Amino acid sequence: MRVLQGMELVLEEAAVTIKVVSVGGKRMSKAIYSQLPRRSPFDHDSTVRGRLWGVVVDPKCCHTMHAKDWAHWHVLYECDGELAVWFLRQGARNAPYNLIAGGPYEPRSCVDREFIDACALETHQGSTDFFQGRLFDLIRDNQVAATIEETKVYLSCSAAVLKLHTARKEHHAASERAGSWPVHAHPNVPNFRAEAVATAEKERDAAAEALERLCDQRERNVHDLYADLIADVRRIKQTRENYAAALETVERLPQLFLGA
Repeated sequence: MRVLQGMELVLEEAAVTIKVVSVGGKRMSKAIYSQLPRRSPFDHDSTVRGRLWGVVVDPKCCHTMHAKDWAHWHVLYECDGELAVWFLRQGARNAPYNLIAGGPYEPRSCVDREFIDACALETHQGSTDFFQGRLFDLIRDNQVAATIEETKVYLSCSAAVLKLHTARKEHHAASERAGSWPVHAHPNVPNFRAEAVATAEKERDAAAEALERLCDQRERNVHDLYADLIADVRRIKQTRENYAAALETVERLPQLFLGA
């Protein structure tokens, strides 16, 4: 015990536990560790498969990556009797794009394209059930942005929808040109503007028929496809929650030490 400027200082002994990884009763060497398979412990919905053992710090990797704001863990885990390691970024903000809580979502399945196909066809035919009948006005960069289940979702447009979108715009433009410059009929003078409108109308109708054939092959209506889309968004929301919970679990894992 020592006294410093009137204060009494006490040194206390603390118990420190060091957890090591053993193979056959011997500490796992770095050489063996480096040969472990690199495999994600997450299932498709971000639930953890197997048992998480702990994290291993690789100075050559971790210290360098931390300086580049790429702080991460090397998670050692067991699944089906096999050890594996996975590189996992620290912090929910560094999660993979689709797993960032509250972030936008781009469906990885084809459910968004099929829904937009059916929705575009019904919109073209005069329906206002979805997007207030303004679907074609909302297409930007081959996508339609929407908010579903409080989640920003980017729905991809198929080539058939984009072709109909273009054909509709060209028909509208041709009709406006024809209406803004009236031409008196003359038996010997072709009405080029009227011919342009007729041509654009045929191309628009052909694009609509192609989209209709595509939708008919699926034998599913737009409301069924929208229900699938809702289920897909709910799935990704649950997956994000599972991923965040897994990060919290990893944060509490002990550090594991290897042999030479």
